[in-house]
Amino acid sequence: MPYGGGDMRKVLPFLVVGFLIVAALIGSLIYTSDTAIYECSGVMTKDSDKSPITLFAQITQYRWWAFWNPLDGLLRLEIQSAHIPTVLDDPLAVRWFKTGPNSLVPAPFFPGLRFGPRTSPNEREDLFGIGRVESYLVLYRWPKAGETADLTEAGQGQFSTISNSLKFELGSGATFNGSCKPKNN
Repeated sequence: MPYGGGDMRKVLPFLVVGFLIVAALIGSLIYTSDTAIYECSGVMTKDSDKSPITLFAQITQYRWWAFWNPLDGLLRLEIQSAHIPTVLDDPLAVRWFKTGPNSLVPAPFFPGLRFGPRTSPNEREDLFGIGRVESYLVLYRWPKAGETADLTEAGQGQFSTISNSLKFELGSGATFNGSCKPKNN
């Protein structure tokens, strides 16, 4: 005498397909980025003053299936003895990325470090968003509160994925130009 619940052979394919879809979604969320840390040696130039410097760059590149993000990645900096460049800003404020002639996309929630009291943060990590153009990672300064970063124009720096050379402009008017080598993690 059959039980009134139906045939398990009809339900099993739907369960398998459902499991595979959930596994694919979880896998795509976990593996949406690839991060590498580089040790970069070069020259920091401000006005006519040139000084040799070593800095560390953490480059996170988003995979092609992370289509919900207007950026292709992030670049974080640490200069010599654990100094992280900062800018005065409210990291909780609204900011935008211009992705086309008439297209503004809200910037994702600020991914960097915040400094100051939690109730009114007044300083944040100075970091760069990345737009990929062939073998170059074009660097765009993360916009300050109320600002718009134009991803359709030239950025404030670049990283070559072929030669591992890095060139960028800090907010203080200083320019870094150097070469990088991957750091063993």
